[in-house]
This record gives sequence, structure tokens and C-alpha cells, in this order.
Amino acid sequence: MRVVSVDEMREIERRADAEYGLDGQALMERAGRSIAEALAEQSGGDVGGVEVVALVGPGNNGGDGRVMARYLAGAGAHVTLFDWKTRELSYLPPQSGADEPAPVGADMAELREAVAQADVVADALLGTGHSRPLDPTMRAALAVVQQERERRPLVVLAVDVPSGLNADTGALDEGTLVADLTVTLAFPKTGMFLFPGAETVGELAVGDIGLPADMSVPPGLELLDAKLIRGLLPVRRLESNKGTYGKVMVVAGSSAFLGAAYLASAAAGRVGAGLVTLATTAERAPFYAIKLSEATYALLPPDDADPHERGDAVMDALKGYRALVIGPGLGQTPSVRPFLEAIFARLRALPDDERPRLIVDADGLNALATRDHWWDMLPPNTVLTPHPGEMTRLRGGEQVSGGGADRLAVARECAQAWGHVVVLKGACTLVASPEGALHVNWPPNAALATAGTGDVLSGVVGGLLAQGVEPFAAASAAVHLHSRAGLRVSERQGDAGLLAGDLLPELPYAIAEVKGGA
Repeated sequence: MRVVSVDEMREIERRADAEYGLDGQALMERAGRSIAEALAEQSGGDVGGVEVVALVGPGNNGGDGRVMARYLAGAGAHVTLFDWKTRELSYLPPQSGADEPAPVGADMAELREAVAQADVVADALLGTGHSRPLDPTMRAALAVVQQERERRPLVVLAVDVPSGLNADTGALDEGTLVADLTVTLAFPKTGMFLFPGAETVGELAVGDIGLPADMSVPPGLELLDAKLIRGLLPVRRLESNKGTYGKVMVVAGSSAFLGAAYLASAAAGRVGAGLVTLATTAERAPFYAIKLSEATYALLPPDDADPHERGDAVMDALKGYRALVIGPGLGQTPSVRPFLEAIFARLRALPDDERPRLIVDADGLNALATRDHWWDMLPPNTVLTPHPGEMTRLRGGEQVSGGGADRLAVARECAQAWGHVVVLKGACTLVASPEGALHVNWPPNAALATAGTGDVLSGVVGGLLAQGVEPFAAASAAVHLHSRAGLRVSERQGDAGLLAGDLLPELPYAIAEVKGGA
């Protein structure tokens, strides 16, 4: 699903009028109806008797809210309109026109009384075209709603975007109301996936504004959803064997970080790789075999052996493998960098048709970051999975935020400059290709903010690469499946207490959901 900027949305609406004769009023009519339908769906299909207060502003967003209100009243809801421009309340009885409007005083007592009776408040004050601060009266009206929802359950519906959210940057006005449901129109907006704005979106639905099915939209930022990912996943044929689905080797773990290698290796198997091999020392292998009995093991010389000898042992065992995961839990001892550099040099020397796809994570990235022009050491289209701190180090100390607007340009520009796929992790993870394509994941999930989940993600990427999925597609699918597995856990137990290992048994179910169209 395409994600658009404010200017892109304006151009889409201009073209709808110029090329298809769909003027603003026609788009507004369909938009308002779509918002009403989304609210009805959340209410179990029936809004009869539901008390709705709609806060409507002066522009198109307010117009969308008025049409929505009309459709809701026609479906049996009891709708009260607060018109910001006139500072008046009016009531839309079901199946009839509006009553005479009544003025709202400066103390907002009349609005406060209406909100006290409401089941739903619809925020249609300001839309995507407004980046200025909220008017004081708008802030006062939104504050009335916030005070009421602190007293009791109250559903807040945002029309297109929560008022005060900058639809390009994710910046917020201090008066912005956090929505339970945002019905964005035609396409999601960029600022919804950037912080702090993403905190206010709540559940996200996309409303139809009646754009023709054959209307093309130029490529740009895309939302990772089931429809997109379904086409990227490998087909599992009845006539197949473990060799059909490829072999992945994992070079990970150390005495201080045993769990990282287990998590990455198990994840590769859970997404369908035919064979997973963990490259580790003879000393550590028995510990892994207790939990990872399905894997095979490539035994390496001890950690204090010659790094080039250790690298040669990896490469000698790697023939016939389609994917290689390097980095989780290797540590940052002085011997790690020459060990990895020996592997990278031999990988680059292999013919293209003999070279496994490579993913570098965690301490593999930290080792790379100590070298100038490190990206030239890697085979083309390597998948890199940095969190913001690792990304800062890879960029020579140039900071990157965990969720701000800078991430979009950083991910895209670095992927193109380095010639590798970049998975810039964060609450809304980004996946960027060397060709300039960019994907964003949604929704954020605080339950995933725990040690080891990144190791699982690297294993998922490796497992998909082993099955022949191309790097950018594998990284995109992995991010979505990893996120979906986390949601499955958090839906049962909440947003705290998830352990990285909890994701592993959920991964096959996440794949089944995507393939089944859920």
C-alpha cells in the first residue's frame, strides 16, 4: 500500500479532477461515507443509537466530517456537530435534518455536556494540509474530550489524521488528541509512521475516496502489509525435500552471548529453511544441541585461534549454502574483525552463482563500522540490519533517530550509496533497496523492545534468503513476519514480558496468516 506525502496527495486529488472529473465535492462525499462505514464496522456493523460528537473544522477535513455525520445519522446514530468556525453546536436526529444550532460559550460548557453523553468523538478539525499550530479554541475543544476520556471509556476517531499531526514529518501540536482509530483517506500519510505522531494514530484504517482503479500512482514509500508480503513468500510445493528450501549457515554467538546464535538459527528454521547449520566451537556446540537438535554444526577452531584459520573453516563448510547470517552475539573482542574480514574477502572472490546471500547484523556491523569504506568489503546486495546506534556507527558517527523524519532519507540514501539492502530497525522499521525503493512497517509494538528480537529478525531474513527469496524482498517479508509474530504474542499477554524466544513458535502461524489472506 502506497504511503504519500501531503504534496503527493494534493497531486493525486488534482489528477482525479483533471483526468476523471472527480471534483473535491465528489471525493468528499465518498470519503465521509467511507469514514462512517469504518466506524460502523468497528461498532459491529450497527451504529443505531450510538451517541457521536463530531468536531468539524473549516476546510476539507471538516467537510469530510460533516458528510460522515450525515451518513451516521442516516444509519441511526445520534450526532452532535461542533462547528469550530461558528462556535456552535447542532444536533442531527436520525433520519432527519439538523436542529437549529446553539452557541458554545468560551467555557465550553455546552460542548462538555455533549461529550459527557458521547460514545464516540470524531476529530475532523484539521487535515493533512495544515501544519500550523492548533487554534486555541481547537485545543480547548480537544482538551474537553481528553478530560472526559480520562474519566471513562470514550472512543476517539480521527478523520484522515489526528488534528495537529504534521502529515509529512510526524511532528505534533501539544493539543493533539490520541486517536483510538484513524481512518486515513485514500492512502496513509508519511507522518503517521514517524514519531511522535505515530503515537497518536491508534488503529489505522484506510478509507476509500472513490479514486478510479486504473489511476496510476508513481512509486514511492510503501507500507508492508499482508497483500504485499504474500507475493514475496516462497511457494511450498508437495513434490519437494529439504534441499528444495535451501541451506543457511549462521556464524554467531560467543561465550558471553550464547543465546543470540540459538535465536537466529531457530528463526531461520521456523520460516522454512531446509537446513540450518550453526558455525560454532566444539566447546559450545553441546550447549546448542540441547535446544537446537534439528540443526547441524560446523565446528570452528577455538576463539583464540588464528582468525584467518577460523575464517577458512567457515568458508570450507559453506559450499552449497544459499544464505549466510553473520554477527549476532559474536562480541567485540579484537579477533572478531579479522575473522569476519577473512570471510568477507573470500565471499567476494566467489563467482556470483556460487556465493551465498549474506546478512550482517549486530557485532558484524560493529566490526564493519571500524573500517573506512567498509561497504566495499561486502558482496553486492548484502542485507544489513542496524538499529539506530549501529546505523550511527556505520555512518561515521552521524546520528540517526529512532523514529523521526530523518530516518526516511537516511535509509534510502545509505542503501543507494552503499549498494546494500538496509533494514533500519525501530518502532516503524524501514527497509531500503539500493535501487531506491523504501518500505515501512506498521504497527509499532512495544512488546518487541527486548533483547534478542533483533537476532530473531536476522535469522528470519536468512531463512528466506535460503529459500531463494531476493534480498530486498526477503528483508521486507522478514520485517513483516517478525512484527506479526510479535503482535500474536502481545495480543495474548500485553505489551510487556515478551521474550525473544516467544516469537519462534509464532513465525509459522504468521506465515500462514499472510498466505491465507488474514
